[in-house]
Amino acid sequence: LGIIFFAIFFREPPKIKTKEKK
Repeated sequence: LGIIFFAIFFREPPKIKTKEKK
């Protein structure tokens, strides 16, 4: 469960990505 998470994070805006994965 790594590629899927990465893909979703990549697809989503960087705002959520930075907020979740500071």
